[in-house]
Amino acid sequence: MTTLAARTALGVLTGAIALVAMLRLVAGAFTGGMSGFALVVTLVAMVPWVGYVTWRARRSRLAPRTALLALGLDVLGLVLVWVLVFGPVLALALSFAAFVLVWLGDRPLRTGNRVDTYVRVEELRVPEPDELEDADTTGEEPGDEGSPASRRA
Repeated sequence: MTTLAARTALGVLTGAIALVAMLRLVAGAFTGGMSGFALVVTLVAMVPWVGYVTWRARRSRLAPRTALLALGLDVLGLVLVWVLVFGPVLALALSFAAFVLVWLGDRPLRTGNRVDTYVRVEELRVPEPDELEDADTTGEEPGDEGSPASRRA
C-alpha cells in the first residue's frame, strides 16, 4: 500500500496535468491569445476536477505497482502536452487513464459471499393449488387464533 503523501501527490499531479492540458487546448482555439472569459471558465471547470482527483487518490488503496503505472501515464502526458500539437488531447486521455487507475483503487471492498446476494428458488416458491385447499376455509392461517378476524367471528 502506498503512503498518504504519495497518493495525494499522485492525485494532484493527475489533476494538474488535466488542468494544463485543458488550458493548452483552450488557448489553441484563440489566435490572439486566450480571453479572460475562456480562462475563467476553464479554471472554474478544472480546479474542482483537481480537487476531486486528489480526494479520490487520498481515499484509494493503491498498490505501489498501480501507483507507478499511474505516475508513468502522468509523466508521459506531461511530456506530450508540451511536445506535440495533438499533445493536449493525448495528455487529457493519459490523465484520465491515470484517474481510472486511482478510481479503481477506491472501489469498496467486497464483503460476504456472492451466494448470499442471490435469492434461492426455494424462497420464491409459490404454493401449489392443492396446498391452498388444505388451508382453513375461514381464510385464517393456522396459529391465527388471536387475530382480529377470529375475534370478530
